[in-house]
Amino acid sequence: MGTLALGSRIILDIEPRGRAFGDVAVPRGAPRGWDFLGNVPVPLRARVRDGVADRVTQHRLDGGEALRCCFPMGQGGVGPFERLRRVRALDDFPRMLVSAEHGNAFNRRFHAEHVAAGHFSACQPGDVASAFSDCGLIDPQGWIGVFAVAPFVLLIDRQRLNGLPVPRRWADLADPMYRDQIVFGGWRREGEACWSQFSKFFLLAMLRLLGPKGLAQIVANVPQLMHSAQMPRIAGTGMSPGGIYVLPWSLADICPRRSHTEVVWPQEGALAYPLWLTVQQAHRERLGFLVDHFYGAELGRYLSDNRYPSLCAEVGQVMPPGARLNWLGWDYLRHRSTAEDVRFASRTFLDAMAARPAEEVLACA
Repeated sequence: MGTLALGSRIILDIEPRGRAFGDVAVPRGAPRGWDFLGNVPVPLRARVRDGVADRVTQHRLDGGEALRCCFPMGQGGVGPFERLRRVRALDDFPRMLVSAEHGNAFNRRFHAEHVAAGHFSACQPGDVASAFSDCGLIDPQGWIGVFAVAPFVLLIDRQRLNGLPVPRRWADLADPMYRDQIVFGGWRREGEACWSQFSKFFLLAMLRLLGPKGLAQIVANVPQLMHSAQMPRIAGTGMSPGGIYVLPWSLADICPRRSHTEVVWPQEGALAYPLWLTVQQAHRERLGFLVDHFYGAELGRYLSDNRYPSLCAEVGQVMPPGARLNWLGWDYLRHRSTAEDVRFASRTFLDAMAARPAEEVLACA
């Protein structure tokens, strides 16, 4: 019997997907050194990471170069995304970045010297449905490319509303009749009075849409916050702390108690939370197979099926007929004054919580 020669193809084919990520020469928490650094919302993370691993592995089997890739799974500790904003040099920044962090991954100096100077590209396909383009999701500067969106909608607990009309607009949430009815995303550590985390995205969107007075009226109607993943589990039960939940459509749609609950897509448009990517111009060609994957139909169908509507033109639209999206705007998010708006919106919320009598403040579920 002759010698059995095991080629690299067989060895690579039997390696687990996790081998496609990391590099022994690069610390796990380091932002620098990666050809690809990615992250998406938790419900999508494992599947999207596997898809990247499959393509990186196949690329290597087809004779392509080995790539340094990182896709953190939330192991705890300070990771590469937390350190991105400290990066100053272009060579230290990931060649391709996939994220869902408001497009705010660059410090101002890096943005001015490298992003605004044209070193990054959205690689955004041009054939995008009007629901996405009309609200401004396509970056006018061509730096950030959106491949899907997480729409924030309302999950209504009709029992908890106790006869009050179901709100149909974001502006309705400012009505005093909804006192103690509105719950949005956030959490705090056990025993602490102040909220450790809360959705600045929602607060900023309400400030931009309704102004300071409207925002103040909304937060006055908030009895407590809750992690978005808890909301569909508790809405429609006797433990429901509010009748109006603000959360991603992907979570609202899985609430099982449809006899007592309903999903409302606000008339002004669901709040668009984009999943996006950007690629260094100098590396567009070598990373083109990954760019095509994120804008492609296979991933797009998976995202849309899970209520993260894809911008891929080959994927049928899953949003309700006539549904609109409401987006803050890329130029607005990049403007220097936006940071002050975030601080103002946050302080408005925290002051409203502090002003409540202690017996009115509900414990986090």
